[in-house]
Amino acid sequence: MLHLFGAPLIASLLFAGPAVPAANVQVVEAAAPVPPVIPTYSISALLYQPERKLGEEHRVFAQLHGEIDDWHPFLTRFHSGDYRCLTFWADEQWLWIKEEFDAPAVDFFVRRGSEVDRRLRQCRKHDRLQLDLEVREVHAGRTWIEITGATLTEAQTPEGTILHAIRALDMIEREGWALAASELERALKPDLPGHVRRELRTILEQCRAAAAR
Repeated sequence: MLHLFGAPLIASLLFAGPAVPAANVQVVEAAAPVPPVIPTYSISALLYQPERKLGEEHRVFAQLHGEIDDWHPFLTRFHSGDYRCLTFWADEQWLWIKEEFDAPAVDFFVRRGSEVDRRLRQCRKHDRLQLDLEVREVHAGRTWIEITGATLTEAQTPEGTILHAIRALDMIEREGWALAASELERALKPDLPGHVRRELRTILEQCRAAAAR
C-alpha cells in the first residue's frame, strides 16, 4: 500500500514546484457596504406632496431660527415631553429682505435627549446646517418632520453679512450707490454659501454700475 499510494504522494510533493511566496498572493477583501445616497431637496421641494415622501430619508440645508415652546401635537407622536420644535429659515430665503427674515419657512422636530438634540443645543441662531430628515406624518394640514442628523456647514451666512446687506438695501433706496457697494463688499467677506455669494455679488455689480453712470 505504501508503494502504490505513498510513492505517488511523495513524488507529487517533490515535483510540485517551488512554493509561491506569501507576498505574491493577492488577498481579495470584501468591499465595504456603500451607504445609501440621501436625496437633497430645497425646503419648498421637500414640502411639495409630502405624503409621497413618508418614511423616507431626505436632506436639506437651512439656518436655525429658534424654538417653539408650545404647539398642539394632535394625534401625532410629537408631544412636547418627548420632542423639541425648532424653526428654520430655508436656504433659499434672502434674510436681508424683511419679509423673508420675519417668516422662517418651516419647523422640524427633534427627540429630546438624542445625540442630534445635544448637537443642536450647541448651535446658535443663524447657524447654517445640513439636516437629515424623515417625514413622519401628514396630519391636520401640516407636515410633521423629524430631524435625524445635523451637521454644521463650513460655509455660513452670519448675522454680520445680513446686517451689511440690509444697510446696502437702505442705501440703494436712497440711491447711495457707493455706500451700498461698500456695505456689500463687507457682506461678502465671510465664507458664504455659493448661492448667497452670487446673489450679493450681483447686487454689488449693479451698485457699481449705477455709481459709474
